[in-house]
Amino acid sequence: MKEISLISTPAESHFHRAIKLFLYKYIYENNKSIAKRSLEKYFGNRYADVYFKLDTGKEVVVEVQNSKISVKEIIARTKDYNIKGIFVLWMLYGDGKAVACSKRPKDSKSIRISPAENYLHRMYGGRVYYVNLDIRRNKASLKTPFALHYSKPRKKKKQGLFKNRYESYFIRDTNFITIPSWNIMCTEFAGFKIARFYDKNIKSILKENILIFYKIEKTGRKNDKKFVREVVKNFKKKYGTYMIYSSILELYSKNKIVLSPKVYKKIKNKINF
Repeated sequence: MKEISLISTPAESHFHRAIKLFLYKYIYENNKSIAKRSLEKYFGNRYADVYFKLDTGKEVVVEVQNSKISVKEIIARTKDYNIKGIFVLWMLYGDGKAVACSKRPKDSKSIRISPAENYLHRMYGGRVYYVNLDIRRNKASLKTPFALHYSKPRKKKKQGLFKNRYESYFIRDTNFITIPSWNIMCTEFAGFKIARFYDKNIKSILKENILIFYKIEKTGRKNDKKFVREVVKNFKKKYGTYMIYSSILELYSKNKIVLSPKVYKKIKNKINF
């Protein structure tokens, strides 16, 4: 099954159906830890799009989201599964109505994200999972799923919640994260039982790079201001200044790096940390 005909039903869009069938196939075929699988499994008041039981006994549902969804519904749906001990993997269609603008596997600046995307980013510890379709002649094939990390823009006027006549949205800078395999991890984060892939948190990668840079520059270093300036110069293009400054402050708060009170305060004021 490399392609699927785009046939919709009154209850389900062809995009949702295609993604659901592809994930059902590819996760199972590429993950040796799956012992059992099912489509549209019924759990009381919920129908899971895709269900997997792992060889550890843990149960996972994949929620494929194409249509617009509220934060309240994400929480309610996740909690309903969690109460039953089931871990939830949320996957958003990158061209669907659940997103504020189309999402692609690339780094971007100042793009719109929906309240749902913003909440899932927090729920999943700094990532949102997306999947897109390659559509040709009414046939669809699955593109490789990917993760995006969001960070606030440096300018404060871009950091709030924006509203227009039709929608609410946030403006964020984006970092693309590769998903290394179809293997699924079950964990608990932010009070939820979530299932996720084994991609690495982009901010943790940045912190590791800052620490390496810090250790190299540490010998004979007396100018904290110059150190911060050099870090920004080296990593700004990839990560943006907001994420860099917040990472430096987090490393400082955990005693990983040393900063003078003056430099610390200046950075803190820059991003309202």
